[in-house]
Amino acid sequence: MTNRSVNPVPQPQDGAGDTLVDAKSYFFEAGTNIALTTYADSLKTVANSHPVLHDAAGRLPNVWFEGSAKQRLTATIDGVADTLVWERDPVGSEAVTGEFALWNSLIIYNIPDIAKGSDAAFYISDANSNQGNDPTTPSPTKWSEFRMMLVYNASKSYAVGEICQESTGLLWKSNVGSNVGNTPSTDSGTNWSPAVDGAKITEINDIETRTTTVIPHTGGGALTALRVNELRDADSGYTLPLAASVSANQTITITLPIRYAVGAIVTRAGSDTIENGSSDTSITFAGPTEITLTSDSISTWSI
Repeated sequence: MTNRSVNPVPQPQDGAGDTLVDAKSYFFEAGTNIALTTYADSLKTVANSHPVLHDAAGRLPNVWFEGSAKQRLTATIDGVADTLVWERDPVGSEAVTGEFALWNSLIIYNIPDIAKGSDAAFYISDANSNQGNDPTTPSPTKWSEFRMMLVYNASKSYAVGEICQESTGLLWKSNVGSNVGNTPSTDSGTNWSPAVDGAKITEINDIETRTTTVIPHTGGGALTALRVNELRDADSGYTLPLAASVSANQTITITLPIRYAVGAIVTRAGSDTIENGSSDTSITFAGPTEITLTSDSISTWSI
Protein backbone atom coordinates (compact mmCIF):
# COMPACT_ATOMS: atom_id res chain seq x y z
CA MET A 1 0.00 0.00 0.00
CA THR A 2 1.30 3.48 -0.87
CA ASN A 3 1.22 5.72 2.18
CA ARG A 4 1.40 9.47 2.35
CA SER A 5 3.57 10.73 5.19
CA VAL A 6 1.86 12.99 7.67
CA ASN A 7 4.30 14.70 10.00
CA PRO A 8 3.80 12.91 13.36
CA VAL A 9 5.09 16.01 15.18
CA PRO A 10 3.42 18.71 13.06
CA GLN A 11 4.81 21.83 14.79
CA PRO A 12 7.70 22.99 12.53
CA GLN A 13 9.58 24.48 15.50
CA ASP A 14 12.49 23.68 17.71
CA GLY A 15 12.35 23.38 21.50
CA ALA A 16 12.49 27.15 21.88
CA GLY A 17 9.46 27.65 19.65
CA ASP A 18 11.47 28.99 16.73
CA THR A 19 10.89 27.92 13.14
CA LEU A 20 13.22 25.11 12.16
CA VAL A 21 16.11 26.20 9.95
CA ASP A 22 17.30 23.91 7.14
CA ALA A 23 14.90 21.20 8.29
CA LYS A 24 15.37 17.79 6.67
CA SER A 25 13.46 14.53 6.96
CA TYR A 26 15.33 11.28 6.49
CA PHE A 27 13.28 8.20 5.67
CA PHE A 28 14.54 4.69 6.31
CA GLU A 29 13.07 1.25 6.09
CA ALA A 30 11.23 0.68 9.37
CA GLY A 31 13.54 -0.59 12.11
CA THR A 32 16.70 0.02 10.07
CA ASN A 33 19.05 2.72 8.84
CA ILE A 34 18.61 1.68 5.21
CA ALA A 35 17.53 4.69 3.14
CA LEU A 36 13.98 4.41 1.81
CA THR A 37 13.06 5.85 -1.58
CA THR A 38 10.13 8.23 -1.26
CA TYR A 39 8.16 10.03 -3.95
CA ALA A 40 6.50 13.39 -4.52
CA ASP A 41 3.37 11.82 -6.05
CA SER A 42 1.08 8.88 -5.29
CA LEU A 43 1.92 7.21 -8.61
CA LYS A 44 5.57 7.12 -7.56
CA THR A 45 6.88 8.74 -10.73
CA VAL A 46 8.91 11.57 -9.13
CA ALA A 47 11.47 10.51 -6.54
CA ASN A 48 12.24 12.80 -3.63
CA SER A 49 15.75 13.66 -2.56
CA HIS A 50 17.22 11.91 0.46
CA PRO A 51 16.87 13.58 2.83
CA VAL A 52 13.66 15.41 1.94
CA LEU A 53 14.13 19.15 2.39
CA HIS A 54 11.46 21.09 4.27
CA ASP A 55 10.35 24.53 3.03
CA ALA A 56 11.37 27.86 4.60
CA ALA A 57 8.48 27.60 7.07
CA GLY A 58 9.69 24.18 8.22
CA ARG A 59 6.88 22.26 6.52
CA LEU A 60 7.33 18.83 4.98
CA PRO A 61 6.42 18.59 1.26
CA ASN A 62 4.61 15.63 -0.30
CA VAL A 63 6.18 12.32 0.68
CA TRP A 64 4.82 8.98 -0.54
CA PHE A 65 6.27 5.55 0.20
CA GLU A 66 5.36 1.88 0.43
CA GLY A 67 4.46 0.36 3.79
CA SER A 68 5.84 1.93 6.95
CA ALA A 69 9.11 3.75 7.56
CA LYS A 70 11.38 5.33 10.11
CA GLN A 71 11.47 9.12 9.92
CA ARG A 72 14.24 11.28 11.34
CA LEU A 73 13.92 15.06 11.45
CA THR A 74 17.02 17.27 11.70
CA ALA A 75 17.62 21.01 11.50
CA THR A 76 20.26 23.63 12.11
CA ILE A 77 20.01 24.49 15.81
CA ASP A 78 22.38 26.87 17.57
CA GLY A 79 24.43 26.94 14.41
CA VAL A 80 24.87 23.17 14.30
CA ALA A 81 23.59 21.62 11.05
CA ASP A 82 21.73 18.30 10.99
CA THR A 83 20.93 18.40 14.70
CA LEU A 84 18.43 15.68 15.57
CA VAL A 85 15.03 17.15 16.42
CA TRP A 86 13.13 13.88 16.73
CA GLU A 87 12.88 10.36 15.32
CA ARG A 88 9.79 8.19 14.96
CA ASP A 89 9.67 4.51 14.04
CA PRO A 90 7.41 3.49 12.42
CA VAL A 91 5.47 6.13 10.55
CA GLY A 92 3.07 5.47 7.68
CA SER A 93 0.85 2.65 8.84
CA GLU A 94 -0.35 4.68 11.79
CA ALA A 95 -0.77 7.84 9.74
CA VAL A 96 -1.98 6.65 6.39
CA THR A 97 -3.74 9.02 4.07
CA GLY A 98 -4.05 9.41 0.35
CA GLU A 99 -6.44 9.94 -2.55
CA PHE A 100 -10.08 10.00 -1.40
CA ALA A 101 -9.01 10.07 2.28
CA LEU A 102 -10.45 12.63 4.68
CA TRP A 103 -8.95 16.09 4.20
CA ASN A 104 -6.09 16.76 6.60
CA SER A 105 -4.97 20.30 7.43
CA LEU A 106 -1.38 19.10 7.82
CA ILE A 107 -1.07 17.82 4.25
CA ILE A 108 0.23 19.96 1.41
CA TYR A 109 -2.06 19.12 -1.53
CA ASN A 110 -1.12 19.68 -5.15
CA ILE A 111 -2.94 19.56 -8.50
CA PRO A 112 -4.80 17.14 -8.93
CA ASP A 113 -4.90 15.60 -5.44
CA ILE A 114 -8.27 14.39 -4.19
CA ALA A 115 -9.64 14.59 -0.65
CA LYS A 116 -12.90 13.90 1.09
CA GLY A 117 -14.49 16.82 2.90
CA SER A 118 -16.23 16.73 6.26
CA ASP A 119 -19.50 16.93 4.29
CA ALA A 120 -18.72 13.51 2.70
CA ALA A 121 -18.27 15.12 -0.73
CA PHE A 122 -15.07 14.73 -2.74
CA TYR A 123 -12.88 17.61 -3.84
CA ILE A 124 -9.98 17.97 -6.27
CA SER A 125 -7.18 20.43 -5.61
CA ASP A 126 -7.00 23.33 -8.07
CA ALA A 127 -3.72 24.64 -6.68
CA ASN A 128 -0.28 23.47 -5.69
CA SER A 129 1.05 23.96 -2.14
CA ASN A 130 -2.57 23.81 -1.03
CA GLN A 131 -2.42 23.47 2.76
CA GLY A 132 -4.87 24.43 5.46
CA ASN A 133 -7.66 25.34 3.04
CA ASP A 134 -10.75 23.38 4.08
CA PRO A 135 -12.46 22.21 0.85
CA THR A 136 -15.92 22.55 2.42
CA THR A 137 -15.31 26.28 2.88
CA PRO A 138 -15.91 28.21 -0.37
CA SER A 139 -12.49 28.68 -1.94
CA PRO A 140 -12.84 28.70 -5.74
CA THR A 141 -9.10 28.98 -6.38
CA LYS A 142 -8.17 26.03 -4.12
CA TRP A 143 -10.74 23.25 -4.46
CA SER A 144 -13.51 22.06 -6.77
CA GLU A 145 -16.14 19.55 -5.77
CA PHE A 146 -16.48 16.63 -8.14
CA ARG A 147 -18.90 13.73 -8.33
CA MET A 148 -18.34 10.22 -9.60
CA MET A 149 -20.77 8.54 -11.96
CA LEU A 150 -22.73 5.66 -10.44
CA VAL A 151 -23.62 2.59 -12.45
CA TYR A 152 -27.24 1.55 -11.87
CA ASN A 153 -27.57 -1.01 -9.11
CA ALA A 154 -30.99 -2.60 -8.55
CA SER A 155 -30.17 -3.09 -4.86
CA LYS A 156 -29.14 0.50 -4.18
CA SER A 157 -31.51 3.11 -2.77
CA TYR A 158 -31.23 6.32 -4.79
CA ALA A 159 -31.99 9.77 -3.43
CA VAL A 160 -33.92 12.50 -5.23
CA GLY A 161 -31.75 14.01 -7.95
CA GLU A 162 -29.13 11.26 -7.83
CA ILE A 163 -27.82 10.30 -11.27
CA CYS A 164 -26.77 6.89 -12.53
CA GLN A 165 -25.81 5.30 -15.82
CA GLU A 166 -27.25 2.09 -17.24
CA SER A 167 -25.17 -0.41 -19.22
CA THR A 168 -26.62 1.11 -22.42
CA GLY A 169 -24.78 4.32 -21.60
CA LEU A 170 -27.93 6.36 -20.92
CA LEU A 171 -28.02 8.65 -17.89
CA TRP A 172 -30.99 8.81 -15.52
CA LYS A 173 -32.02 11.10 -12.67
CA SER A 174 -34.01 9.78 -9.71
CA ASN A 175 -37.34 11.59 -9.27
CA VAL A 176 -38.06 10.15 -5.81
CA GLY A 177 -36.23 9.22 -2.65
CA SER A 178 -35.69 5.63 -1.49
CA ASN A 179 -35.73 4.62 -5.17
CA VAL A 180 -34.89 0.91 -5.13
CA GLY A 181 -35.33 -1.76 -7.79
CA ASN A 182 -36.97 0.46 -10.41
CA THR A 183 -35.03 -0.12 -13.64
CA PRO A 184 -34.70 3.32 -15.25
CA SER A 185 -35.12 2.23 -18.89
CA THR A 186 -38.39 0.39 -18.16
CA ASP A 187 -39.74 2.86 -15.63
CA SER A 188 -42.96 4.72 -16.41
CA GLY A 189 -41.33 8.04 -15.66
CA THR A 190 -42.53 8.12 -12.08
CA ASN A 191 -39.24 7.10 -10.48
CA TRP A 192 -36.72 8.04 -13.17
CA SER A 193 -36.33 10.70 -15.86
CA PRO A 194 -33.59 11.17 -18.47
CA ALA A 195 -30.80 13.13 -16.81
CA VAL A 196 -30.67 15.63 -19.68
CA ASP A 197 -33.29 18.37 -19.89
CA GLY A 198 -35.17 17.64 -23.11
CA ALA A 199 -35.95 21.33 -23.55
CA LYS A 200 -32.24 21.91 -24.14
CA ILE A 201 -31.92 19.33 -26.93
CA THR A 202 -32.12 20.78 -30.44
CA GLU A 203 -33.75 17.69 -31.93
CA ILE A 204 -36.54 17.70 -29.35
CA ASN A 205 -37.14 21.40 -29.85
CA ASP A 206 -37.39 20.75 -33.58
CA ILE A 207 -39.92 17.96 -33.08
CA GLU A 208 -42.02 20.15 -30.81
CA THR A 209 -41.88 22.94 -33.39
CA ARG A 210 -43.03 20.59 -36.13
CA THR A 211 -46.03 19.37 -34.16
CA THR A 212 -47.13 22.69 -32.67
CA THR A 213 -46.30 25.35 -35.26
CA VAL A 214 -49.00 26.56 -37.67
CA ILE A 215 -47.79 28.47 -40.72
CA PRO A 216 -50.48 30.83 -42.08
CA HIS A 217 -50.55 31.35 -45.86
CA THR A 218 -52.17 33.96 -48.07
CA GLY A 219 -51.50 34.92 -51.67
CA GLY A 220 -50.18 31.54 -52.78
CA GLY A 221 -46.61 30.28 -52.57
CA ALA A 222 -44.72 27.19 -51.46
CA LEU A 223 -45.97 25.23 -48.49
CA THR A 224 -43.65 23.82 -45.82
CA ALA A 225 -43.15 20.12 -45.12
CA LEU A 226 -43.23 18.81 -41.54
CA ARG A 227 -45.54 21.65 -40.51
CA VAL A 228 -49.22 22.53 -40.33
CA ASN A 229 -49.95 24.87 -43.27
CA GLU A 230 -53.07 26.98 -42.78
CA LEU A 231 -54.60 28.39 -45.99
CA ARG A 232 -56.41 31.67 -45.42
CA ASP A 233 -57.70 32.61 -48.88
CA ALA A 234 -58.93 31.12 -52.15
CA ASP A 235 -55.65 31.54 -53.99
CA SER A 236 -54.87 28.91 -56.58
CA GLY A 237 -51.11 29.41 -56.49
CA TYR A 238 -50.12 27.21 -53.53
CA THR A 239 -47.54 24.47 -54.23
CA LEU A 240 -46.41 21.43 -52.37
CA PRO A 241 -42.71 20.99 -51.56
CA LEU A 242 -40.95 18.28 -53.56
CA ALA A 243 -41.57 14.83 -52.15
CA ALA A 244 -37.83 14.23 -52.38
CA SER A 245 -37.15 17.13 -50.01
CA VAL A 246 -38.06 14.99 -46.97
CA SER A 247 -37.52 11.41 -45.87
CA ALA A 248 -39.91 8.58 -46.65
CA ASN A 249 -43.06 8.58 -44.52
CA GLN A 250 -42.60 12.17 -43.41
CA THR A 251 -45.63 14.38 -43.79
CA ILE A 252 -47.12 17.76 -44.56
CA THR A 253 -50.45 18.90 -43.14
CA ILE A 254 -52.69 21.40 -44.93
CA THR A 255 -55.77 22.96 -43.35
CA LEU A 256 -58.50 25.31 -44.53
CA PRO A 257 -60.33 26.47 -41.35
CA ILE A 258 -64.05 27.15 -41.49
CA ARG A 259 -63.55 30.90 -41.14
CA TYR A 260 -61.52 30.85 -44.35
CA ALA A 261 -63.66 28.25 -46.17
CA VAL A 262 -63.70 29.98 -49.52
CA GLY A 263 -61.70 27.37 -51.47
CA ALA A 264 -58.06 27.15 -52.46
CA ILE A 265 -55.94 25.06 -54.83
CA VAL A 266 -52.64 23.33 -53.98
CA THR A 267 -50.53 22.13 -56.91
CA ARG A 268 -47.69 19.61 -57.06
CA ALA A 269 -44.08 20.72 -57.40
CA GLY A 270 -42.14 19.77 -60.52
CA SER A 271 -43.28 16.41 -61.94
CA ASP A 272 -44.40 14.98 -58.58
CA THR A 273 -47.76 13.26 -58.33
CA ILE A 274 -50.45 13.30 -55.67
CA GLU A 275 -51.86 9.85 -54.98
CA ASN A 276 -55.50 9.64 -53.95
CA GLY A 277 -56.59 6.42 -55.53
CA SER A 278 -55.37 7.92 -58.77
CA SER A 279 -52.53 10.23 -59.76
CA ASP A 280 -53.44 13.91 -59.54
CA THR A 281 -51.53 17.12 -60.00
CA SER A 282 -53.49 19.35 -57.62
CA ILE A 283 -55.90 19.43 -54.69
CA THR A 284 -58.93 21.73 -54.58
CA PHE A 285 -60.21 22.80 -51.17
CA ALA A 286 -63.95 23.40 -51.56
CA GLY A 287 -64.72 23.86 -47.88
CA PRO A 288 -63.30 23.44 -44.34
CA THR A 289 -60.66 20.75 -44.71
CA GLU A 290 -57.59 19.25 -43.06
CA ILE A 291 -55.46 16.69 -44.87
CA THR A 292 -52.10 15.08 -44.25
CA LEU A 293 -49.95 13.89 -47.12
CA THR A 294 -47.14 11.36 -46.77
CA SER A 295 -44.00 11.47 -48.89
CA ASP A 296 -42.30 8.47 -50.47
CA SER A 297 -39.11 10.58 -50.54
CA ILE A 298 -38.98 10.27 -54.33
CA SER A 299 -41.77 11.88 -56.31
CA THR A 300 -45.13 11.16 -54.68
CA TRP A 301 -47.27 12.63 -51.92
CA SER A 302 -50.07 10.25 -50.82
CA ILE A 303 -53.32 11.22 -49.17
